[in-house]
Amino acid sequence: MQKHPKERRKRLKFYKAALDLLRHSQIAPDTIFRTDDLNIMLHRFYGVTKDGVYFCVQVKEDKRTGRKDFMSVFDRKPR
Repeated sequence: MQKHPKERRKRLKFYKAALDLLRHSQIAPDTIFRTDDLNIMLHRFYGVTKDGVYFCVQVKEDKRTGRKDFMSVFDRKPR
């Protein structure tokens, strides 16, 4: 399901920061295992843009094949 164009533009501003976070992160992500399919893991990386906006990046990993897919990036409130 595609997001509304306004929401997509809002998330697109985090794309460059998300790629930088995935390439250079030294902190282990939060990992969640799917209950309906144990071969799928969801990794969540948390970061901050240069402007001080907090965001989250989700990556899906298939344990059988080792394939990792970029799922989404979105802003979030700090913990």
